[in-house]
Amino acid sequence: MSGLERHIALDSRLRAEMRRDGRVTHALGYGSFPQGKADRFSDLEYWLFLRPGEEASFDPRAWLDPLGPVIHSVVNEFGTFNAALPGLLRVELHAVSNMQLGVVSGWPGGEVFPERMVVKDQGGELLALLRALEDKQAAPIEEAALLLDRALNWLVFGLNVLRRGERVRALELLGWIQGKVLRLAVLETGRIEGWVNPARLAETRLPPEVLFRYARLTTGLTPPGALESAYAEAVNWTLDLAARLGLPLSPALAAELRAWTQERA
Repeated sequence: MSGLERHIALDSRLRAEMRRDGRVTHALGYGSFPQGKADRFSDLEYWLFLRPGEEASFDPRAWLDPLGPVIHSVVNEFGTFNAALPGLLRVELHAVSNMQLGVVSGWPGGEVFPERMVVKDQGGELLALLRALEDKQAAPIEEAALLLDRALNWLVFGLNVLRRGERVRALELLGWIQGKVLRLAVLETGRIEGWVNPARLAETRLPPEVLFRYARLTTGLTPPGALESAYAEAVNWTLDLAARLGLPLSPALAAELRAWTQERA
């Protein structure tokens, strides 16, 4: 047994309901399941494009519950309906007007499988959009400078909060720094498969030395000095990555960041 029996059965029910529901003109599944990378812990994720005007009255929980059942639901921080089903199987549903079908063209390329993803496609526009996306190659090097700038921004923010003595807040901000630095580190390795979410299965994809250094960015509020050490490592690794990737970096900012690490040494 694959462990995906629940996923397969639920996906089949959901797809059948999307095809049956006259409000839905276009629908697709995305994420690890149609990519063939899912395991028993994976989510099921879908976009439903509705006839104009139907989105206002469409109730995702009411639609999903007879197929689930739903034991918890919420609209998450990004405005998307998320539900938990028995066995902690999570389902994500985007339900929007089909006037927004063009949003698909702005998605990142790579790991797009149009025939597996498309559930319903009145007029054929969705399949055409996905096939164009299939040919769109991920170009993370074009994002590198912006990633560095965002990492530096979070570093400056976090260091000021830490120096103020707000350790809980500094720990929270460290998470934003970790995500940006990990992306830069992945870019340096050249292992950009799965670029949409570099942390996914990082333990099996990334070199041991990257995982070892990343671990040094992780910490808690204790023991004393641990948070400062994580921030110092974040500064050092960020500056190292900027140099190795040949990214533009303000010398004045780099000097101030290095000075902070030396002050606490």
